[in-house]
Amino acid sequence: MAIDPKSSPIVQLFAALQAEGIEFMVAGMSAANLQGVLASTVDVDVWIGLSARQYIRVINLCRELKASVQSSNKVFLSDETPVDFIYEVGGLQLFKKEYAHAQWLSFHGLKIPVLSLKQICKSKGAIGRDKDKLHILLIRQVLKLEKAAKRPGRKPKSR
Repeated sequence: MAIDPKSSPIVQLFAALQAEGIEFMVAGMSAANLQGVLASTVDVDVWIGLSARQYIRVINLCRELKASVQSSNKVFLSDETPVDFIYEVGGLQLFKKEYAHAQWLSFHGLKIPVLSLKQICKSKGAIGRDKDKLHILLIRQVLKLEKAAKRPGRKPKSR
């Protein structure tokens, strides 16, 4: 698949990973945003299905895309979008098992794998940072709304 140079740098990154056969999933609050959770985040977390020892494949790909490499797991794309590459996620199973249950979403002409809201919530709970407490509440709110919308016989309230 040819990568359209007019695409945004994040789309170019996802397309390049797919073209190289590198399995990945969008994780963290970027993944939650893509699934309807309204919350701010400053970076894009990308869970890579390679061992940390193979990170150089991802970093070399980023260099080809003119990203600024900060470390083995942090780059700034050409538009300054910060991307964190993750090789293991606390509180979750190994990548392959989680990948098998990924949500596949359309994203600017691509189909990309995204960690499910339930698993994002589980991971954030295991990490336990202060900022994650609000994120967990927001994710649970969306999950609750999705569950209510799926109940049979449920009619929307008229105003």
